[in-house]
Amino acid sequence: MSKRAFRCKNIYNGISPELIDGYVICEENKILFAGSERQAAAYLDENTEILRFDDNFIMPGFHDFHVHLISGALMERDGVLRYAQSEEEAARMLWEQHKNRASKDWIMGGAWDNFRWPGAEMPTKKSLDQYFKDTPVFLLNKECHGAWANSEALRRFHITAETPDPKNGSYFRFNDGEPTGYIHEAAVIPMLKEILKEMSIEQMAEYAAAFAKQANQYGITSVGDLPLYGIRADKAYKLLEEQGWLNVRINFCVDLKEEMEEILRTRETYASEKLRFIGVKDFLDGTPMGHTGYMLEPYTDMPDFRSNFMIEPDYLKKRVAQMAEQNIKVRLHACGDAAVRLGLDAFEYARDTQGEKGLRHCIEHIESISPDDILRFGQLKVIPSVQPDHLPKYDFTNHPFHTMIGEERMRYSWPFQSLAEGGAVLAFGTDYPVTELNPLRSVFRAVTRLTDDGEPEGGFSPQEKLSVHESLKAYTWGSAYAAGRETEVGSLEPGKLADMAILEQNLFECAEDREVMFGMKVLMTVMDGKTVYSK
Repeated sequence: MSKRAFRCKNIYNGISPELIDGYVICEENKILFAGSERQAAAYLDENTEILRFDDNFIMPGFHDFHVHLISGALMERDGVLRYAQSEEEAARMLWEQHKNRASKDWIMGGAWDNFRWPGAEMPTKKSLDQYFKDTPVFLLNKECHGAWANSEALRRFHITAETPDPKNGSYFRFNDGEPTGYIHEAAVIPMLKEILKEMSIEQMAEYAAAFAKQANQYGITSVGDLPLYGIRADKAYKLLEEQGWLNVRINFCVDLKEEMEEILRTRETYASEKLRFIGVKDFLDGTPMGHTGYMLEPYTDMPDFRSNFMIEPDYLKKRVAQMAEQNIKVRLHACGDAAVRLGLDAFEYARDTQGEKGLRHCIEHIESISPDDILRFGQLKVIPSVQPDHLPKYDFTNHPFHTMIGEERMRYSWPFQSLAEGGAVLAFGTDYPVTELNPLRSVFRAVTRLTDDGEPEGGFSPQEKLSVHESLKAYTWGSAYAAGRETEVGSLEPGKLADMAILEQNLFECAEDREVMFGMKVLMTVMDGKTVYSK
């Protein structure tokens, strides 16, 4: 049957906080109707397949606006170390997964978090060398701004005591100058690019298909894929689309520094409903957790240091203006408050020189911001692209921000409500694989601002909490708006593409219950009118 009717007492349409007791009716790949049971009668006939989810919850498919698709898929393949409680446990976990592996190809797991480990010390090659003597290991950390490598990996890249540190990066060293195996910031980039060069388009397509399958299990139907250090996979996505296996819409960006001719060619090539170029992206800084976030004032625990920008300000302004001239959206990673201001200044310059073009430029993360800059988002029509699961998840009392940036600046970390009240449209994502892909974790975090242990009492900066409706809208319509696709997806309205998630329980009743939210199952995911996941 080409027409399907989904019956539910709890339908969230992505626009209104009022739930609908009725139907969502799809015909082919479009929504035909979304409304009350009484109004639905005119659309139901003998050719309609009726699916009953009476007491469950129907909503627009989640739109994760910030993922690193290929790097996340590689980590899933080779080993996610996110919850290892020590360096030794992480190395041993990796060994248990790979001990019967005959191949000497690169092992590319990661997502390790040294702040979970005793003393929060950086790992070294010695722990990996115990298990992996002649197999190269390269493990991105949870923020993807550092990597842990073994001796074989360093050997293959000819990194020794004599190797100089690159600009904006470093090889951590023992007292004798020998590299420890921890690689920081810009030093990671050429290594990661070289490793991934060895992958074929067909291999990348397999990883992308595996990612889409995982995303569908979480009710995700659209993602914003951002190039990690300029690494592109659009040809692999195109192959999947041509084969009919692209079950998640990918709205991707390329690197800001790409040649304009190539950027324009990419825009022309990728403009379908499932695979679309939407802009360019680059880094303005690192992260405060690594003391590489660019700050207006020095770090509290490093009183003579505030880090530095990764793009020269004058070049940035001119480059953003060039993009605006060609009607190209720019997305800028900015974690420190000085980086956020630098990005806003560039967008303001582009507006003043090119006029207001409605491009919906984005600043990613906003882990720290000066209160003087909060209203500028709404004034400049810049999207805060934020990831609620970046908020403290464990041991709030000892979270590094307390000592790194201090309590006053911490008040303005991830200021979701203030940004929204200032007129900005929020777009939600996960930054996967930096955090887990499950969007319900982010909804819980945005609504409660609590760690997994329920800390601190009342929530961290509770004035920045969002309502369930505000959170779900940011994860659906807000992300679609940020991608320039709100007329196609993001809400359950007639004429839009039929992208839906059907969950076990009414999120308006349980969003503050961590156990329920983290354990909730998606019953069905519909993308383009087709069931792409069913429990």
